[in-house]
Amino acid sequence: MLGNAGVAWIEADELESLPAEAQAFHRRARIVDAAVREIAERGYGQTAEEAIARRAGVTPRAFFELFAGKEEALIWAYDVAAAYAVPQILRALRAEPDWERGATAALSTYLTILDCDSAWAIACLRDLPAAGERARAARDAVRAPVLDALAAPESLPAAGGVGIEMILTAIDAIAVDGLRHSPGQPLAQRRRELATLALAPFTDEPPPADVAAATLRPSLLAAEVEALLDAGGGGEDLELLVREAVDLRDGPTLWQVIAVLRRRGVAGDPGLRRAEQIALEGLGDAWFFGLALAEPEDGVPDAVELR
Repeated sequence: MLGNAGVAWIEADELESLPAEAQAFHRRARIVDAAVREIAERGYGQTAEEAIARRAGVTPRAFFELFAGKEEALIWAYDVAAAYAVPQILRALRAEPDWERGATAALSTYLTILDCDSAWAIACLRDLPAAGERARAARDAVRAPVLDALAAPESLPAAGGVGIEMILTAIDAIAVDGLRHSPGQPLAQRRRELATLALAPFTDEPPPADVAAATLRPSLLAAEVEALLDAGGGGEDLELLVREAVDLRDGPTLWQVIAVLRRRGVAGDPGLRRAEQIALEGLGDAWFFGLALAEPEDGVPDAVELR
């Protein structure tokens, strides 16, 4: 899960100048991110909706206008995490020529994503199953395409009675333990150890040593959008970038494009107006890692409170 502290920390007056779609997207992202961090710190059972709202800088009423409760907020977190992670895991798996290499690449990519934000990883892996049957069903739906890809009959060796889902559950438990008790050691450093565990039921061969994680695709920062425009990247160039972000459901890039265009003004450029409209329309189905962020050390400032 991607943590880009500082990416979206803006003053209330600037946020209020953005279109309603962008404000709503930002509000939902802040609440979900706050829910994740409260749950990771306190545990699902000890987390109160009022504490989530306070951490997000919104009123309890604003929280309940968007979510029925903390379970729904956590399911949202899991879904948007999966929207970011699953395509990259599948890309890593399918880029390799054989099953062992593909599984190792997929695992390496998964561990790298978990290292991006330990709070998101802990909440999604440890606490989601405790949130109830609906949450577990959401987890199963997210896991399904990865399990299907790993268990394709034409590629999976004889498993000796041990299933891929059992292996994934074991790796998740080891990952949570590592994130909680050895936070200074990235999970990716344990790639060989965990790959050996994952492959053991299916092959006697050691995991391939030369398989690395896929390069994770980052969202654009505001400064990068500004640089594109300063370099003469007009409406057509920006529209191509925005359409790609819509296809990838890349909410942080879309939101940053909207924020930069509003700050600079787009009234006189039809191409930029069109790029902004495409970005606004794409926000509804987008994930938002890199937009939501942990609060500063002194807590959520009053300037960003959204009522």
